[in-house]
Amino acid sequence: MLFTRIPQQYAPLGGELRYAVSQEAAGNIDIRIVDAAAGPAEGIGATASPDGANGAGTAGQTGDGSALLGAKRFAAVTEAGFDIAPYLRRRVQFVPATGGTGFHPAAGRTVTVHVEAAATGGAVEAVSPARTFRPGAEAAEAPCLLTSMPLRRLIPEGACDELTLLTDGPCTVTVTAMAGDTAAAESYRAAEAGLHIFRLDLRDFPDAETLTVDAGTCGTVVYTVIPARQEAVRLAWRSRAGSVEHYSFPVLQTEVVRSVRQQAYGPDGRTAATAETDRETVLVSAYEGRQVLEALAELTSAPEVWIARGDTYTPVDIASDEAVVQRHGTLSCLEIAVRPKRKTRTSWN
Repeated sequence: MLFTRIPQQYAPLGGELRYAVSQEAAGNIDIRIVDAAAGPAEGIGATASPDGANGAGTAGQTGDGSALLGAKRFAAVTEAGFDIAPYLRRRVQFVPATGGTGFHPAAGRTVTVHVEAAATGGAVEAVSPARTFRPGAEAAEAPCLLTSMPLRRLIPEGACDELTLLTDGPCTVTVTAMAGDTAAAESYRAAEAGLHIFRLDLRDFPDAETLTVDAGTCGTVVYTVIPARQEAVRLAWRSRAGSVEHYSFPVLQTEVVRSVRQQAYGPDGRTAATAETDRETVLVSAYEGRQVLEALAELTSAPEVWIARGDTYTPVDIASDEAVVQRHGTLSCLEIAVRPKRKTRTSWN
């Protein structure tokens, strides 16, 4: 028994992650998807499959404490092909980086697994090489900068931004701050290859007028510092590139409070009444080019969005279903409505 197909290292979780395995004689093949950081798994379950294959086990703990992320069984076959992405997407957890300028751990943003193949009830006969997979919708080749925003950006005084770097070896990032004719540079280093988060905190460069973040072969981002507006709202969101992007909306156009009443009736008429309030805020961007507006339009479908205030990130929901990215004959800006994160009620409430 051997693997005939495995995905590339750092393949995106937004697409298929297809494996294939073959054996000489027809028979049952058990597949186990194992957290590579937890060690080999033992045992197999038999529940529903996320993608409808012959049989599957869901994530859990095996008898030896290893993390079994999923399992599948193929009956009476010589070859089996399968996609493990549905098992892994739910393992990704995004927490925006906080703290000063420099590299920060990308914990939770990748999943590293190996896949085991065995005949039913038998010992493991084939183990794939460990692969690390990252969030995102499109393939990317290291070294590169994973982003949906342009490489020339505006940033308010005192704000923060986050860059997601995919490196093929050690990486040095040099931040050069310009103030008039004065330049000051600081360098930061990541010693290993992989997915890295670099956070830029303008509080570390209080007098800067422009900042150049040079990540070598990964790319260079140039920031122009603009005055901070008191009413501006800075949003952060998970992008299709698998990064956390930031943008400051300079205009808070409207803020509306809505109440939804719920009433109960008994033999004597209305017996109880409750009201839930919801605050919806409409934000308007500056007049931007098409590339920025296309990136901001991702907010309507982003799986996670936050309001960023310094090192505090507050989850919010996007109330807008559409975003206009171009109007013929006029300069374009984008409107987006946000509201506090809603709690999902359980069915018995």
